[in-house]
Amino acid sequence: MKGSTAMMKYVWFFIVALLAGCASSGTKVERIDAVSEVDKDYKRVMVFAVTEKEHNRSAIEAELVAELNKSDFKASRFAMSNSDIPWGDPTRLQNLVAEDARAGNYDGVLVVSLVSKQRESRYVPEQVNYQPIVTSFGPLAASTYMQTTVAPADYEETTTYALKSTLFDTDSAKPVWQLYSSTVDPTSIDSAAKDFGAVIVKALEKTLPHVKKGK
Repeated sequence: MKGSTAMMKYVWFFIVALLAGCASSGTKVERIDAVSEVDKDYKRVMVFAVTEKEHNRSAIEAELVAELNKSDFKASRFAMSNSDIPWGDPTRLQNLVAEDARAGNYDGVLVVSLVSKQRESRYVPEQVNYQPIVTSFGPLAASTYMQTTVAPADYEETTTYALKSTLFDTDSAKPVWQLYSSTVDPTSIDSAAKDFGAVIVKALEKTLPHVKKGK
């Protein structure tokens, strides 16, 4: 990118229709940021989910790669196995990811990380429900009474996972696109990853900047 754009200005996409189009019953898009201009298109992408939980990483990366490859991207996972990744040394890990991306001639690296995991309890007061019950006493007679059911007061617990997905430029290592999302009470990591992958790729298709014609 040009030197004058070293301090990249982000364009915020707070467009209700766009977010509604990217959201789903599982993954909700909270915010999308992107640079205003790029000097190349990001077609070849390496995907890396930052988690020491091997199954979680595998599920997220596999679904993202599958969805990206269904679209106009060519994507692959970060090849290093979880057991070989230096999780305790972020600088070394960052260098390894960057080296792998450059060696594979990727345009960018899509990094997914967990921002927060928040548990909440909500008080649900007692609820009384009434349902009419009709009892017949022959062809000409019937009586109706109300059946009452009581749902006792209780607490509902929910867990919200906030994720950040960032596309870094391979050459400059600077972010060019970023999406914040949340998922509430996923039934499983596999189903959540599948939904997440579809939402992220749809958002990339709609909001990732492209090289302006004539450049």
